[in-house]
Amino acid sequence: MKIKIAILPIIIILLINNVYAQNNWILSTNGFDQTFSPADLVTASNGDIYVYGVKYDNGVSGYINKLYKSTDQGASWTTVPTSGLTNLGNVLSLKIIGNKMILSGQDVVTTNVNIGKIFTSIDNGTNWSLSMTGYDQTYTPTDFVSTGNGDLFVSAVKYDAGLNSYINKLYKSTDQGSSWSVVQTSGLDNLGNIFSISLSGNKMILSGQDVVSTNTNIGKIFTSSDYGVTWTLSISGYDQTYSPSDFVTASNGDIYVSGVKYDNGINGYTNKLFKSSDQGLSWTVVTTSGLTNLGNILSLEISGNKMILSGQDLVLTNPNIGKIFTSTISSTTGINDLFSTSKTVTIYPNPFSDILQINIDSINPKSIKLISISGTEVLKQTSFANQIKTEEIQPGSYLLILDFENESQIYKVVK
Repeated sequence: MKIKIAILPIIIILLINNVYAQNNWILSTNGFDQTFSPADLVTASNGDIYVYGVKYDNGVSGYINKLYKSTDQGASWTTVPTSGLTNLGNVLSLKIIGNKMILSGQDVVTTNVNIGKIFTSIDNGTNWSLSMTGYDQTYTPTDFVSTGNGDLFVSAVKYDAGLNSYINKLYKSTDQGSSWSVVQTSGLDNLGNIFSISLSGNKMILSGQDVVSTNTNIGKIFTSSDYGVTWTLSISGYDQTYSPSDFVTASNGDIYVSGVKYDNGINGYTNKLFKSSDQGLSWTVVTTSGLTNLGNILSLEISGNKMILSGQDLVLTNPNIGKIFTSTISSTTGINDLFSTSKTVTIYPNPFSDILQINIDSINPKSIKLISISGTEVLKQTSFANQIKTEEIQPGSYLLILDFENESQIYKVVK
C-alpha cells in the first residue's frame, strides 16, 4: 500500500535553503601518471572511483591508455591491470550500469574507417569484451547515460568531409550494452560534435558544439523530457563562446557543467564552471579557486561528499599534462533546526541507478524510508543494510529519511 507522508511540505521548505559549494579545489594526482590525460571518471556502488588515462604515443602513431582506481575519493590512485581491450586507443567515456562497466573509445589506428569501439566488463574493469552489435562503428561513441529503467544511451559522432563538420547519432541499449539501436531524434538544430550526456530527474541533458565549428557561439546545451527523442535548446545564462565539456548532478539536483574554449592569447584552453538549479533550463557561473594551471576540462564526477574534476595542463606541451582536482561539497541547511545531525552519513552514488549505498559511522537507523516529492512512500526498510536495491524505483527526486532512536536525518537523492 502506498502511504502519504504529512510532513513533506515542511521538508520541502527546508530543502530550498540548501547551499552546495564547489569553490575550492585541491590537486589530487598521487599515484597517477601525469603524462596521461585523465579522460573520464566514474564511481562504483562501493564508492571506488575509476578514471581512464590516455596519451598520444609517437611510436605507435596513436593513443595508448591506462585504467586507474581510487578507494579514497580521489586522494590517491593505483593502476588496474586490464585485458581484452584489443586495438583500443583513445578512451572517451566510462559508465557503470548494474554489474557492468562500459567503456567507449576509438581504434588505436585513427585512420581506421571503423574507428568506434565499445567494451563491457563485469569484473570492475579487469577483463573486457567488445560490444558493438547494432552500432555503426564509423561513428565514435562519445558519452553514456543510463536511465532508471536500466536503458543505456550513447552519443555518437563522426566527421563528415562533405559538410566540413561533425554529424551525430543517438543509440540506445536495453541489455546493458550488449546490443544497440538508433534513437530517432528531433530538435537538435545545428548540432555537430557531442561531448556529454547526463540525466537529472526526468530530464536528459546533452552538450556539444555548433555544426559550424568556426561559429563564435559554438557551445550548445539541449534538454529532453522523453528520453532523447525530442530536444530543446537550453542555454539561458550560459556563455556560448565556451564548449560545454561534461555534466555532473549533485545530490540536491543541481547540475554542473564545465565549459572550455581555446584562447589564442595564451595558446591554450581557458575554463569556467556553470551550475543549473532547474534541470538545465538556466545557468549561472560558479566562482572557483585552486584550479592552478588548469586548461582543458575533460570530466566531472561526484563521489560521496567530493566533486572530482579531470583535465589537462594549461600548457599543452607540458609532459605532465594530466590533472585531477577534488573539491569537498559543503552544505548548510535549515534541517538542523528540527533534526539533530550528530552522525556522519555518506550516501552514494547520487544520482543512483540500481543500488544506493549508505555508510554510517555509528549506530544504525531503526528504519530507512524513501519518499517521492509528491509524498508517496516508495520504499521502507526496518532492518538496516548498507546497500538498498532500487531497480524498480522510477526516475525522479526523492527524500531519503533515516530514523534513529532520538533523531532523524533527511537527504535529497536523485534517480
